[in-house]
Amino acid sequence: MAEPEKKCECPKGVPGWVVTFGDMMSLLLTFFIMLLSFSNTNVQKFKELLGSVEKAFGVQKEKIILTRIGQKTPIDLMGSTDSQREAKKDTLLNLLAQALAEQNLEGDVSIIKTDRGVLLQIKGSVMFSPGEVVLKDKAKKMFEKLIPIIKKSPYEVIVEGHTDSLPIKSDKYPSNWELSSARAGTVVRFFIETGKLNPKRFTAEGFADTRPLLPNDTPEHRAQNRRVNIVFVIP
Repeated sequence: MAEPEKKCECPKGVPGWVVTFGDMMSLLLTFFIMLLSFSNTNVQKFKELLGSVEKAFGVQKEKIILTRIGQKTPIDLMGSTDSQREAKKDTLLNLLAQALAEQNLEGDVSIIKTDRGVLLQIKGSVMFSPGEVVLKDKAKKMFEKLIPIIKKSPYEVIVEGHTDSLPIKSDKYPSNWELSSARAGTVVRFFIETGKLNPKRFTAEGFADTRPLLPNDTPEHRAQNRRVNIVFVIP
């Protein structure tokens, strides 16, 4: 006698792929409903939406935008703050070097990257006669080259006056404090009046002989200490 045919027993519940498929369809439906809700072409909200979707699907992009100072878009580097600041410093340093390349200032001007930003260090002999605060013509020509860069850049500018340790003999400036402060103020005033620059961006400081580069023990060393620093502060 033939054995009765066994019936195929289907497993209980739904297959696993159906659950995954259903979740995907729900996500897609939600996505298109959100797209429809932004049909008024709100660009900002649309960008935020796309960013959220990219994060949900594990998409990550590195954004690197380098622009020259003078354009409205600032340097924008997605990454560490140090990398961003270094890129801004390099851009500004190159622009300053190009502006001063034909001024015959070799040995008289240094452009240095510092913790604060970019430092333009200028020997005092290039700018002023001994004990005076009137800018020499060579200094004026140099600063005229800097005005477009300062005008187009967003940075705060600090001008520092420095002297050597020899006491000054002048009725107008009783000490090196007054002389160094007056020289810094002269430079700031030139930028503001000649370049029509915003005064709020500038600070003038006088340090007298309190921050020497070298010991004040020889005429050569004292000449190095007599200087004006222009600091472009890069946050």
